Amino acid sequence: MIFFTLQKKLRELVTSKCTLLWLEGTKHERVMKIKLSGNKILLTLANDTTRVIAFERYATTSVGLQFWYQGKAGVLYKWEQVTSPEHYGQLPKDDFLPDDDPTPPDIAA
Repeated sequence: MIFFTLQKKLRELVTSKCTLLWLEGTKHERVMKIKLSGNKILLTLANDTTRVIAFERYATTSVGLQFWYQGKAGVLYKWEQVTSPEHYGQLPKDDFLPDDDPTPPDIAA
């Protein structure tokens, strides 16, 4: 039952249109794929490496998940300010066009 909550949160993160980051200490890496296997999370990172994250406990947060192992913490973070590259093609093109009328407003003399 304890892993049901974790699976649900991971599914929510993976299906979001946000970029996922793995934060550990002062380092951060972009996450491309996530797999849960027992008390381990397998992360495929943007540089084509796979990290195995063992954890003793976890907590859900509003922006992701936090994991602890032997007193050290790591965070799977949903970066909402940046859309995942897989979804860039789905954004409306109008969001990238400049205003049609670059003329400044009339100034009273």
